[in-house]
Amino acid sequence: MKIELKKEKTITTPQLSIAGNVMTWGESVIQLSNISSISTVPLDLMPFPTWAILILCGGLFLFKYTWAISLILMACAAAYIYFWYLKNSELKSQKNLIILTNSGMTFTFLFQDQNFLDQVFKVLTTIMAEKDTGTHIIKVNINESTISGNAKILNDLFVS
Repeated sequence: MKIELKKEKTITTPQLSIAGNVMTWGESVIQLSNISSISTVPLDLMPFPTWAILILCGGLFLFKYTWAISLILMACAAAYIYFWYLKNSELKSQKNLIILTNSGMTFTFLFQDQNFLDQVFKVLTTIMAEKDTGTHIIKVNINESTISGNAKILNDLFVS
């Protein structure tokens, strides 16, 4: 039997809640004991637009014939390269938390702050590793990069 894993869309949610053995966000719930793996991965960067270099070269070539069209072509290519650079700078600062369940479902959460994602990752792995899952109540605010709740776990991991 072949199981195909579909690439799920990235979940952008302001908050995750963990109560005991259950993680919730929005109207979705995952039982932590059903998670087979958790990983963090950087986002894929956009490839460099080589066609923009060709347009720049074309603009330079056309400069001796018509300078107006040449300037427009070179400005468009330069603007696209600039926006490509800005987008890749943004993608470099982001990271995904990927949760794979025993049933093969994949959940991907987008984090803007990599250091905060590392803290969330430590909290999740600690909760999953502990046997007593009934006493944990933790709220992860992704937008504000804060974790609150069960003081013992957070103090043990030096999360503030």
